[in-house]
Amino acid sequence: MSFLQSKRLKQRNEGLKDLEKSLEKKEKTLIIHYSCESFLNLHGRSPRITSISIRNLQSGQTISFSIHLQAQINRLDFNNLSNEEYDKLEFDMLDEFYKFAKERLKFNWIHWNMRDTNFGFEAISNRFRILGGAPLEIDIENRFDLPRILSKLYTYDYEDHGENGKLLSLSARNGISCRDALSGKKEAEAFENKNYLALHKSTLNKISIIESILEKTDSNCLKVKVSQRIIYGVSISGIKEIIANNWILNLVRGIIIFLLGVFVEKYIF
Repeated sequence: MSFLQSKRLKQRNEGLKDLEKSLEKKEKTLIIHYSCESFLNLHGRSPRITSISIRNLQSGQTISFSIHLQAQINRLDFNNLSNEEYDKLEFDMLDEFYKFAKERLKFNWIHWNMRDTNFGFEAISNRFRILGGAPLEIDIENRFDLPRILSKLYTYDYEDHGENGKLLSLSARNGISCRDALSGKKEAEAFENKNYLALHKSTLNKISIIESILEKTDSNCLKVKVSQRIIYGVSISGIKEIIANNWILNLVRGIIIFLLGVFVEKYIF
């Protein structure tokens, strides 16, 4: 499609390159997702991390780090944790996560919207730092935000946010199971109810959802909200831009306009 150029097609080509780069070494490509405390009513405090799940794209092997698993390892009742116990469990959980990440910092890390200090790699780092840990830095060039890639491929309107967010809405559109996946609102309720197991299961299921969306995108069979016309920018203004950016099409356009002018002058006037 390099023969044809427009802002929309250029953006789509960038998305295709990002997708290709993220999948170039599947044995060194990881999908990551995590759950955390609700962002509401924290009075400026960073939300606690409750679980992190990571899957190797080549082998399908999945590893999880969670409060409820760490509590069992430490022989504590995760339904009755003091703030001090919670801090210790969260620290141990994040310490295990960074031990895992240490040998994989140069891997490709595919994620869903994990891109800022509210929800993202930086948010995890900040929590570990607050608890007294020394987080490691996963190179930004090795982080691939799947929603950003989808926005480049299909435009930002590829899916409605809806009540449950774009991830679950897109999975429903494509018939992907989201049996244990919770919406953001329900995850907040699960945390308030100390239902850490539900949060953990939600994180695991969302890893599977992200993997399925990634596979469908790579196979060019992902169903999205927008039409092919929108995806490829096939509108009057879009076509004009494509023609203006291609000297051959511009030349053909000029010749057609010239011949039409000759025809009109000769046969009409």
